[in-house]
Amino acid sequence: MMQKLEHRQMVIDTLMQSLGDTSPEIRAKAAESLGKLEVGEGTSELVKLLSDPNQKVRLSAIQALGQIGSKAAIPSLVNSLADPNPEVRTITVDALGNIGSEQVMTYLLQALHDSEPAVRAIAAHALGQLGSEAAIPALVESLSEPDDAVRLSVIEAIGKLGTQ
Repeated sequence: MMQKLEHRQMVIDTLMQSLGDTSPEIRAKAAESLGKLEVGEGTSELVKLLSDPNQKVRLSAIQALGQIGSKAAIPSLVNSLADPNPEVRTITVDALGNIGSEQVMTYLLQALHDSEPAVRAIAAHALGQLGSEAAIPALVESLSEPDDAVRLSVIEAIGKLGTQ
């Protein structure tokens, strides 16, 4: 058991060190791996990657922070909701939904009005996962949405909230 813990720490240390690698591919893969391992102590280093010049690195860091689920990452992730790239906003909304804290509700409700349908669909899904009935009025309002995928996510979210 002790050896397994030592090996895990060796893996974590190696991945943390790799977040500073000169290669964007290495930084992105290290972030992805820390997320999969749900390494909470990696949160502050992953937050730093949110300003990485490479988009793939930023996306991997956002995704990893969502997988880790640290509430400490919320303020930094919220900044990514203003990114001009819809893929960044979509993954950010998904990450915030994965964190699942009541703290993210306001941001998810705002994301229901994003210009990109994928962001709106993920926001609806995340609100359903969050489980707060306070989201129901905004979700019902979103049923007038022209995009079928968004309306489908809204219906699923309302259905989840109605059964809780």
